[in-house]
Amino acid sequence: MLVFISPKMENQNIGREMNNDINLWKGSDGSCIPTNKSEAQDIVPYAISLTPKQQQHIINAFTMEAYDMAAEFAWKKAMTKLKETISTLGMKFIGELLNREDIDEYSTVDTSLTDYSTINLAEQLGVIGSTAALKLKQSNELITHFFSSTSDEELDKLSAMSIVKSSIQYVLSENNISIALEFSNFRKRLLGESLKLNDFQIEQVINSPVFYLKTVLTILTSAIRSEQGAKLENSLSNLNLILPNIWDKIAENDKWNVGTTYRDVTAAGNTVASVGVKNALLKVKGFDYVPENLRSITFQKAAKSVIDSHFAFNNFYNEPAVVRRLSDLGSIIPSPALLDCFQAYLVVYLGNRYGFSHVAAEIAEKKLSEISHDRWLYFFKRGIQNDVIILNKFQSQIGLEKLKNFLIENNLSYFKEMPKLNQDLYNEILKNNHDKVKRIAEKMLSKIKPS
Repeated sequence: MLVFISPKMENQNIGREMNNDINLWKGSDGSCIPTNKSEAQDIVPYAISLTPKQQQHIINAFTMEAYDMAAEFAWKKAMTKLKETISTLGMKFIGELLNREDIDEYSTVDTSLTDYSTINLAEQLGVIGSTAALKLKQSNELITHFFSSTSDEELDKLSAMSIVKSSIQYVLSENNISIALEFSNFRKRLLGESLKLNDFQIEQVINSPVFYLKTVLTILTSAIRSEQGAKLENSLSNLNLILPNIWDKIAENDKWNVGTTYRDVTAAGNTVASVGVKNALLKVKGFDYVPENLRSITFQKAAKSVIDSHFAFNNFYNEPAVVRRLSDLGSIIPSPALLDCFQAYLVVYLGNRYGFSHVAAEIAEKKLSEISHDRWLYFFKRGIQNDVIILNKFQSQIGLEKLKNFLIENNLSYFKEMPKLNQDLYNEILKNNHDKVKRIAEKMLSKIKPS
């Protein structure tokens, strides 16, 4: 596990030599359960955060061939533990990370977070590592499919064991799972000090993957919106320090987040914050990312509901209503919400490994066909390389032939002069070359976050 090295270390040159491959705060990938362990009685004892009685409950369920009972019990215990850990940062901050204004300090973690968003946040905050996140997302997909009211299959022993093993190995095998110490300490420094460019941790930030840059910006913009006094001054100083050095690396949605922060603090009459964010935007010529009105928020919230439904129980049943709600907002999508809407319509249209909702996919296809060619070019040129959800679908080879046919049928097959990886991905989608699309998607994902 790569950890933050203290800026006060005597020999900083050693730390700087390690700076080529930086993981800003890397979460644990759990305990190592031997590969030859395949039965419940061999795997469940690794769940040291469960009581002996709870462990026996899972073992007995397997003995009785009640595989759904065993999987559900272990999964709920794991998700509860992850949610409780994440909530220690404060629900208001969690709301900022998720771009959800409905989550504040009075919200409860159980009702605010879906299992999918919990896994994403746990990885983003250094609670779990990338392998753990991948395995838990796969388990979440299994759970949502087999426990759906529309599923005509029963959970088999192998699938149930996969869910139980992932729940134990990556969450329940640790007594005290917590936010990575490196993240917690750095967050305190961002709000408590005005840092310098030669600070070792700032150098780490600047050289970090997009995955971490998003979190750093969210910490700063959240504080700028809500803090006063020294914390506000430090947050503004650090935004002005960091932003010019990462602007060309961050995702489009993160640029819109900075622009939206300027709009919000200006509208709130917070002169100090407004001037500070304005100076940061001037340094990067970023005023094109300041929204003109509040209409974009409505689209973003509706798109978020589509994503939540897609990864939740009974997704094929629930998707039509939320997709229709998004489509009813109109065909002219505000620029700040464009990539959110692309993602929402595409996840429904592409579906998952078990299929797709025909009603919802039909609505999504119609709305996607109404999006102009220049906006589709923008998506492939400046959006797709940072869209973890869509890239994961490509990596799993889900819906590629559908997308290829859609692009050809809608005369969207002529885009050129995009960044090399983006162009390669686009070209291979049009060729329906699953293997190459998978490899390119993997490479894009490796640039967003560490493997």
